[in-house]
Amino acid sequence: MIRSSVIKFDGKQIVTTKFGAIRVIVHRPIPDNFRIKTATITKKADGYYISFSLEDKSVPSLISTDNIKAAVGIDVGLKEFLTTNTGETVSVPKFYRKSQSNLARKQKKVSRKEIGSNNWRAAQNKIARLHQHIARQREDFHYKTAHKLVKEYELIAVEDLNIRGLARNTKLSKSIYDVAWGEFIIKLDAVAAVRGVHVSRGEWPFARTSSQYITKL
Repeated sequence: MIRSSVIKFDGKQIVTTKFGAIRVIVHRPIPDNFRIKTATITKKADGYYISFSLEDKSVPSLISTDNIKAAVGIDVGLKEFLTTNTGETVSVPKFYRKSQSNLARKQKKVSRKEIGSNNWRAAQNKIARLHQHIARQREDFHYKTAHKLVKEYELIAVEDLNIRGLARNTKLSKSIYDVAWGEFIIKLDAVAAVRGVHVSRGEWPFARTSSQYITKL
């Protein structure tokens, strides 16, 4: 992963301080109100990708706590991806678990190849592409779930979990990797910020009183 300051982007190429002009295929247009600050160049299984760090001065301020009409507390888990304080649930999609047999077959093929050979590299690339596909499925699920919550509520309280501590449990590590709570909360924060929605950690309804969350907003 390489970060570089962007000098110019004209929709077909970017000009960076480190690499000069680079032609790109644009997957989604940059909104008019956004200013590009930096570019991150990442090598993935199917090629190089450039992601931009953007500044948007039109991001709204947080909704006043006096105007919060709908609030929800969510508890993430392994049986259900999340459960709200009203009893609604979102199921765990299990993208990684569902791909394990396919992944195992591909890994077995790699073990039969001569290390360093072209066939070995091709087999390794197929594994990397499968991991990339799983990651994209999970990312899409996270964003859709985050957008649904943000459209319905002005305050979203999330249980404050010690994710690293839980991941040390080898019996649960694959399941925790599959749900990726930490990645979801990062996306939830970003989606909520665009709409001025509050995201609160470890407070109401997990606090002792329903008003404690206000002290940390």
